[in-house]
Amino acid sequence: MLRKTTILAAAGIGYVLGSRAGRERYEQIVSAVDGVKANPRVQKAAAQAQDYAAEQVPVVKEKAQEAAAGARDKVKDVVSSDDATGPDTSVPGAPSGTTPKSHGDPLSSSPENSTQADHG
Repeated sequence: MLRKTTILAAAGIGYVLGSRAGRERYEQIVSAVDGVKANPRVQKAAAQAQDYAAEQVPVVKEKAQEAAAGARDKVKDVVSSDDATGPDTSVPGAPSGTTPKSHGDPLSSSPENSTQADHG
């Protein structure tokens, strides 16, 4: 319900600000908004929404602090872990963390170089 109210309010504000209907239409819109704001049902809903938001502030604050503490601990674990330098191989399709074996310098073992060394 609060989401619909917010969307309607935003749409109304956008229309008022973007409207080019002139001063008379603007006055009609403002009058309609004042009428809606004066409606006891709207005032009651607004008060309930404000009370609900005030009740949820401590809950949201606590959850945010818990999430921050958990993230902080996870970062500490990753940073202090010996495995932190390698990629996460537990994810399917992730790189293995190993590099292909080096085959040495391809020029030193090419047939041209070996024949030149034999004839030199």
